[in-house]
Amino acid sequence: MAIMSRMYPCKDCADHFKEVLRANPVQAGSQAEFSQWLCHVHNVVNRSLGKLIFPCERVDARWGKLECEQRACDVQGDTTAFHKV
Repeated sequence: MAIMSRMYPCKDCADHFKEVLRANPVQAGSQAEFSQWLCHVHNVVNRSLGKLIFPCERVDARWGKLECEQRACDVQGDTTAFHKV
């Protein structure tokens, strides 16, 4: 995730995101855990900008859930084929 901070055109934003990542190590033991971590980090940034926070318990309801366990995506060779579920 640290590479993401290098993609920000604003140096102050990139530096802030590096701090956020140091204070909030990536949690990616499962899809649900990673989704909650992303939401939390998003809210950390929003708070610092004086913006509203998103209720993380509503992540799946708002953006849906990738159901790879239901074969929503299959890896075939060197490519990933995406299928509708």
